[in-house]
Amino acid sequence: METKENTSGNLIRNQRIGIIVLAVLLAVAIVGNIIYMNRSGKLSDEKDALITERTNLQQNINALNESLALKDEIIEEGKENIARLNEEHAEIVAEKDARIMNLGRRVTRSSNELAEVREENVLLHSEKEELQVQQEILNDEIFLLKQELDALASDHEQLLERVEKSKVLNVYNMCVMTKWERLICADRYNITKARRVDHTFINFEIDGSYFMEAGESLVHLVILDPQGRVLYAQPEYYQIEETGEIIEYTKMQRINYENQPVQVEFNIIHPERLEAGTYQIMAYVDGKLSRTEEIILD
Repeated sequence: METKENTSGNLIRNQRIGIIVLAVLLAVAIVGNIIYMNRSGKLSDEKDALITERTNLQQNINALNESLALKDEIIEEGKENIARLNEEHAEIVAEKDARIMNLGRRVTRSSNELAEVREENVLLHSEKEELQVQQEILNDEIFLLKQELDALASDHEQLLERVEKSKVLNVYNMCVMTKWERLICADRYNITKARRVDHTFINFEIDGSYFMEAGESLVHLVILDPQGRVLYAQPEYYQIEETGEIIEYTKMQRINYENQPVQVEFNIIHPERLEAGTYQIMAYVDGKLSRTEEIILD
């Protein structure tokens, strides 16, 4: 009895195990089917993607082929340009070589000329030193000459001043003589009796220097009495241009100077007796006082 129950229990357990195994296998089959279906879908998508990629790659290949063809053309053109540039470079090199040769010849010629110039510079330097010595000597001489020239200029200025001062007329040899007629057979020219004079004669000589220019001049005679008043003053006055001074005068004459001495004479008539004292007689030539004399009357 117990053996049957054990056998029946084992059978049921084995059945359960089998069912479990079948369930597991069924689950595995289902999972595998699902995986297969998913993988098949993915492979289809990958296939489509690969086809698209292949198409794109083919297009890229075509574009690359076109680009390669264009690049080949560019390379050919570049080779032609390189060949042309090589020719131009060769021409430029040849031209530069020719220029270098010309420059070399010019450098050689310039070197020779430079050597000549250096020799000439040595000679010029020697001459320069000699000229500097001569210049110093000349500078000393110029300094001395300048001092002499300054001295001559000063002398010349003084001479010009003296010439300007000498461009005037001067009065020489003034002689004053009185005449009276009060007594018969009396000494008519005795100065001690001059208070009784009727006339006074004043004569003198006017002359100028070598530098005086010829022309007309005015001679004014001024006689001052012992009180310093102008004797027989004229109604008009004479103004000295240089100083602006206005003076009264007794007599006036116009003379024409022609680089020769001119004799001038004034005759003063006295209508009445003169007072005693010292009388001053002044001669102005062109407004410049040239001579003064005095007479004393008793």
